[in-house]
Amino acid sequence: MPGLKFFRSILAGALAAVGLALAPAPAQAADNPMPPLPGASSITAAEQYNILHLYYTGPKVRLTFDDCATQARLTAMVNWLKAYNVQAVFFFTGQCMLAHPTYTSQLVQAGQLMANHSYDHGDYSRMTAARIIDEVRRFGSVIPSTTPKLCRPPYGAGAFSVGVYNALARAGCRPAFWTVDTRDWDGSSAATIIGRVKYGDATTPRVYPGGVILLHGTGPHTLEALPGIRQALIDRGYATFHIR
Repeated sequence: MPGLKFFRSILAGALAAVGLALAPAPAQAADNPMPPLPGASSITAAEQYNILHLYYTGPKVRLTFDDCATQARLTAMVNWLKAYNVQAVFFFTGQCMLAHPTYTSQLVQAGQLMANHSYDHGDYSRMTAARIIDEVRRFGSVIPSTTPKLCRPPYGAGAFSVGVYNALARAGCRPAFWTVDTRDWDGSSAATIIGRVKYGDATTPRVYPGGVILLHGTGPHTLEALPGIRQALIDRGYATFHIR
């Protein structure tokens, strides 16, 4: 995962550019990927804000799940989301979706969203543009479920670099990052995961309106933490995205 100093510099620049966490980013064409940035040396602060917030400018919080999950765990997650009328974004890898061919229909029928997280979880910051495009297109059947089409680079690597941005634009999608990294993949307890969302810690800021929470389908205690994450949002007066 990117270091704290890198993340905070990106977040600070993005928020400074808009003045407040809830200030809207410039209007974008909803269904089309951004064009490449020929000759640019960096991503603008306004576009960094978009990448952090999945191109959303409202007050609700987005739950996202990366990588993969067992069938039992995915079903339990979907059932919990359905029970509370919450719509999340599942950034599962292409290999995961191929290994579990029923996941696409299960998520669609549950009203959940899917987005691209590469084919085999390679580091985009170490790949050529052609390789990144191939990774995205090998997983292309899942991309159309979000508007705009989103691609979250594995590890977040290169999400704010011009090279990766241009490659993803050529592949037909926009880069996606997060604002809260729960690090649930490392075996952290449910209480620790909830605490990172509600209060933040030395490596991640706390949740704020319009933020994006990074979770993983493989996290040992992620499912157990979901009720506490929801309560943390309620305690702070925030709301998650809803299906209806």
